[in-house]
This record gives sequence, structure tokens and C-alpha cells, in this order.
Amino acid sequence: MGRMSNIIGVIGTTLRLGLAGIYIKNNSNVVEMRNAADDGYVVTRGAVPTAANDYVTKAYADALQKPLIVKRQADCTAALPTNTGVAGYVLVTTAGTGAVVGDLLVDDGTSSGDMTISAALEGRSIAVTDALAGGTITADADSLYVWDADGSVWIKVGDLTTVQNAICVVRVVTGTSATYSSTKLIPANSRILKVSLEVGTPYSASATISIGYSGTVDAVMTTAQNVPQTAATYEIGQDTAWDSSAAAVLVTISDTPAAGAGVVIIEYSSVAV
Repeated sequence: MGRMSNIIGVIGTTLRLGLAGIYIKNNSNVVEMRNAADDGYVVTRGAVPTAANDYVTKAYADALQKPLIVKRQADCTAALPTNTGVAGYVLVTTAGTGAVVGDLLVDDGTSSGDMTISAALEGRSIAVTDALAGGTITADADSLYVWDADGSVWIKVGDLTTVQNAICVVRVVTGTSATYSSTKLIPANSRILKVSLEVGTPYSASATISIGYSGTVDAVMTTAQNVPQTAATYEIGQDTAWDSSAAAVLVTISDTPAAGAGVVIIEYSSVAV
């Protein structure tokens, strides 16, 4: 017959679970979970946290403070859906089996076991890419939603296309070479809202500068709209159509100046026209 006792302390700094199992170690008052060879860490797992001092699981942390991409919905009346081969988040649109309308399910992509429930939290946001219909709640495609715990409802904030059409910036540093191009392409048919040329080091007397794209080198700033021999910022507010194809910003500097340096900044909106 085995002997059982209450363990109230461990002599030393290491406790092994099983004859060849993992270690729980006290490393300078830091608890570590180590593998059987004691040459690496092991994964620890637990339930979804509920109290202020509970540890947070990876699945829980992944769902906080950022928009989650939602492409699917679930009817949980009969049972929680089984994990598929595609990892992602699933919106519960029909309640049941421990899940309420508005909860998210976590599909771990393993094709085995049930999806886990991630309860809707105040302020959490989701980006719904495909329209969800047929359940207790619906959601529009390409839309951003925020959870309102008081009303127990996902509130639509706006269309994702509106977010995509925010003002963007391209920056090009210039020197004395004949041309400079941006790494980033401005999308086709964008609207140019403002162009700035900041001359930090004056250019040689005969140099001129124009800004545009290949084929139309002065599309957004002509040589008459700046004086590169004077250190200053030359700024033009505008509403100019960009090229019909995605194109890099092209800065053209004439006459191979011996001196000169500057920065070009272009603000644009990628809304189609």
C-alpha cells in the first residue's frame, strides 16, 4: 500500500512531476516550467480567465485590443462546431451549447475537437469580411463592428472601405542625383491632396525640381512652383488625379547640381474616381 502525505514544502528549488517528467523550478523567485532534460521551457495550459489575478491564455490574449477578422458565423443550437482546417474567428449568430449571440468562437485550425468560446467583451472590435445572414443577428460585408456590453449588441462603426480611404503619406529624400523614386506606389486614380518640398540644403544655381510620376514628371509640382536655391518649404494644396496605374513618386532634378538636399512629402487618398 502506498503512503500519502500532505506536502507543505519542497527542499531545494526543483520539483519533478513523474520519474521522467517535467520540472517546476524556482529560479530566483521566478517559477519556471522546464522539460525533462531541463534545457528548455514547456507549454502550460489553463482555462479562460475570469478573475483579476487569473493568468491569460494565448487564445484570450490574441482576442484583445485589436480588430479580429471574422469570415464565418455559427449556429450553436445543437453543439459547438468542430474545428476546421482553417484557423480563425467565428461569430455566434444563433445561441446554444454555452455560447450566446455575439460571442466569438476560436477555430484553431486542427480539424479536431470543438471550437472554444471567447465571450464578447466591452469595446472589442471585429472586421467582418463576408456578409453574415440567416441567424438571430446579421452583419454586413467589409464592415467594422464594436461590442456594446450594455446593449449586448455589435454596433457597426463603418465600412472598411472608408477606413482604407484614409489619408496616406509618401516620403522621398532627395540629393543631387537626376531622379529619385519612392519605394511605395501610389494606387491608381488616387487623389493628391498636398505636396511639400522641403529644401534643407540649397541647390546649385541652375538646378530645377519637378514632382510627378513616370510619363508626367511635373504632375503635382512644376519647376515654377519652387525655388531650390533657397532653403524653405514649398507646399501646394490640391485635388489632383494620380496616374491611371499605380505609380511611384518621381522627383526630377535638372543639371546635375553639385550641392543640394531635400525631402518630398505627398499626402493622398486612395479613393477611386
